[in-house]
Amino acid sequence: MQVRKKNPNRFYLVMLFCLLLSFCTFVIAPRIGYDKDSAYAVAIMIGLWAPTLCALGVRSELMAKKDE
Repeated sequence: MQVRKKNPNRFYLVMLFCLLLSFCTFVIAPRIGYDKDSAYAVAIMIGLWAPTLCALGVRSELMAKKDE
């Protein structure tokens, strides 16, 4: 599978968005009527995407340096 090497920073931006979304889900979802345990589980699941996206960003940077 090929990954574009032009802009590795996009993975870091999506990672930050996932962290923000996870925090919002953790804090806001129980307040607007969702089940507390379910909201927390979803927030943790979203928060676990961040390390994967960070690893993809590092991989993309390394591949970009390798091609230079």
